[in-house]
Amino acid sequence: MAIAKQTKQIRNIALLGHGGSGKTSFAEAMLYFTKATDRLGKPTDGNTVCDYDPEEIRRGFSLQTSIAPVNFKDVKINVIDTPGYLDFSGEVLQGVRVADSALILIDAKSGVEVGAELAWDYATDAGIPKSFFINKFDDPDAHFQALMAELREKFGHSACPVLIPMKDSHETLGLINLIEMKAYTFDKNLKRTVSEIPEKYLPNAEKHRAEFLESIAETSDELMEKFFAEEEITVEESLNALLSGIADGTIAPVICGSAINMWGVEFMLGLIADAYPAPKAVEGDPSVFVFKTIADPFVGKMSFFRVMSGNLTNDLTLKNLNSGSSEKFNHIYTVCGKKQTEVDGLCCGDIGMIPKLSNTNTNDTLSTNGDAEPYAKIVYPEPFLSMAIKPKARGD
Repeated sequence: MAIAKQTKQIRNIALLGHGGSGKTSFAEAMLYFTKATDRLGKPTDGNTVCDYDPEEIRRGFSLQTSIAPVNFKDVKINVIDTPGYLDFSGEVLQGVRVADSALILIDAKSGVEVGAELAWDYATDAGIPKSFFINKFDDPDAHFQALMAELREKFGHSACPVLIPMKDSHETLGLINLIEMKAYTFDKNLKRTVSEIPEKYLPNAEKHRAEFLESIAETSDELMEKFFAEEEITVEESLNALLSGIADGTIAPVICGSAINMWGVEFMLGLIADAYPAPKAVEGDPSVFVFKTIADPFVGKMSFFRVMSGNLTNDLTLKNLNSGSSEKFNHIYTVCGKKQTEVDGLCCGDIGMIPKLSNTNTNDTLSTNGDAEPYAKIVYPEPFLSMAIKPKARGD
């Protein structure tokens, strides 16, 4: 059976950050820009793709990790939207476990909050590349100079400015691309126009361009020599250094924008498609790792998994390496929020869902090879308080 995408065309990226930084809004912006949805939902309106649970709609923020795939440049980006409130850190760890990179969102006005620092630590512990999207930069009280200084103080020179705001007093007029030293402006139809940087904004652009060059210079001895000799570093050299720095974790790009106004979204999608790592293509026996389980009132038990090796097709029987039971994979789905789409199969690295696995739970490994080793489990935080409920009668 044909697999829709190959492993090299997959990107699994976790949206992390403090509560209220705009992760779900950014996921919504990516969905809308790529035409996966026909409207730009808002958490406060209760109409987003990722916050579909009735309790999430009532509260206006995420309570669980959800998946929203988008397609851009022939690449399937599995957006893993995680909660920001610290009560739900277990959900965040589920998302990080199956991600290949992390995008940490920061509220431009609030600065680096504890949720952003925890997100950095989670991604660092997982060994995945990191980047920052500084959201809500159209807020008049957002100050990029102070925020960039805070990022570099907390995370070192790996925090690399790439797309910065072009502000006039308290009004944001557009964005400046420090790689190409070009200005981006946007019309009411979200169309981006690329032009030369206006002269009055050049001093600020050159100041942050120096920070950009300082960060990428640390990716190679050759660039470091050119940087100290004050020789020109070309656009091509800058791009190659940025790509290698993202891949090996030495650079965390800083992208400014606005999820609600769609500023910086196209740039971020391109960066994910072009620069962020695809999953490793592990050949051999098909195997999956279950990272999340939901009890749906209509579907029943839903097991969310990542294909860890081989290609998974809907005619296989896999053995649960934790419980020893066999499970038939005859209905495989991809999910976008609550929407389910049945597929014939998934390639190594892709994320899917299968309903009604009776003897499979979160953290289980399933494989066609019964002698394979289970994958490393998600290590959840120790609870401060444990409680349980039980029904009064069997039918409750």
